[in-house]
Amino acid sequence: MSAPTVFISYSHDSQEHKDWTLKLAKDLQAQGVDVTIDQWSLVPGQDLSLFMERGITSSDRVVMVCSSTYVEKAEAGTGGVGYERLIVTEELIRNIDTRKFVAIVRGNNGAKKVPAFMGSRLYIDFEKDSNYPIRLDELARAIHGAPAVSKPPLGPSPFSTKPVFASPSTNVSLDDGWYVQEECKASAGLKAVNLSGYMELRLGIDQPVAKSQSELLDAVRQSEIKAFGWPIAILLENRDEFRPTPYGDGIRAEISIGTSYDYWALRSNGNFFLAQSFFEDSRRSNAIFFDTRIVRVTESLMFAERLYQRLGASPDARINVRVTHRGLRGRELIAASIRRFLSPSRPASEDHSQCEISTVLGNMKAARVEDVKNLLSPMFMLFDFRQFEDSIYEEIVGNFERGIIL
Repeated sequence: MSAPTVFISYSHDSQEHKDWTLKLAKDLQAQGVDVTIDQWSLVPGQDLSLFMERGITSSDRVVMVCSSTYVEKAEAGTGGVGYERLIVTEELIRNIDTRKFVAIVRGNNGAKKVPAFMGSRLYIDFEKDSNYPIRLDELARAIHGAPAVSKPPLGPSPFSTKPVFASPSTNVSLDDGWYVQEECKASAGLKAVNLSGYMELRLGIDQPVAKSQSELLDAVRQSEIKAFGWPIAILLENRDEFRPTPYGDGIRAEISIGTSYDYWALRSNGNFFLAQSFFEDSRRSNAIFFDTRIVRVTESLMFAERLYQRLGASPDARINVRVTHRGLRGRELIAASIRRFLSPSRPASEDHSQCEISTVLGNMKAARVEDVKNLLSPMFMLFDFRQFEDSIYEEIVGNFERGIIL
């Protein structure tokens, strides 16, 4: 597994404060964290603004050393700290629930321990030198995603009469730094072609696999569902510029043609990320097709089932699935098929919708309709409280599974 990357943001309060921050960077480096800090990463002649922007956007996590001076500069928008605030604020607006930014408090005797844009997020208190080893361990665990206390696996209900698959679950976090890194790459690609509306898919498994890049590529080949437009994790292996490329910890591909954009990545442990532009934008601007969304999420779940089967996961493996739709504001919910009538509704005022489920690999086919409904109902609700009967989901999901799209 590749080491998590961290950018340290701090203010040059004094030589003592700089020395303390450098020590923190060295200690994190010794604990398997790839640290970027100006004291060893910035050289004379280098563009400072570009260094800060790349450091924040490309790193898995950003550690903010919140001294009194740092907070004051962040609030006032002055100096390098003020510039970094603009970059951080943009990411926080785009993903309010992100855990990418970690505030630590050092040299701060003011009433405000963290900048206002960090809201009520928890911080780690490094004020007492006697507690340094404890706080360092806490910070390193947060970066590595290895909490000192983990939530125990969920047991079956003692009152259920339905058969269940036992799953020796471990925590599956879809906010891991790898997903954040891939999201940043996809966001840059979407911005380059001026697309704001897209679906994001994240998959994770509680029984991690360990596959080579060639094995990952074979699994994707066998998992494609070629029934609707560009499939999830599309493979265009006859075009050099669009072919999947291997990297240290997996494979990834980026395809951009006209108004269609796909970015996907598969990690050696089974993590999967996808960002796919809306098919709707090639048909009608400012619209979301409810039946197309049902088809796309159905395809996503079928792809996930096939993928983890081909990767050798056991039937009792637990799969976490997160579907996010971005760029919804101002769009109207309508039907793609002329066979379906949908009365007009007010355009969505919310810009994105996100929903996550946990399912068992061996149960995915049986639970498909319910899982699709659970992943999409919160988004449809944003369009003037729109809801659909179970029969609608059953029809569209069932037809797609049989290869029928109407």
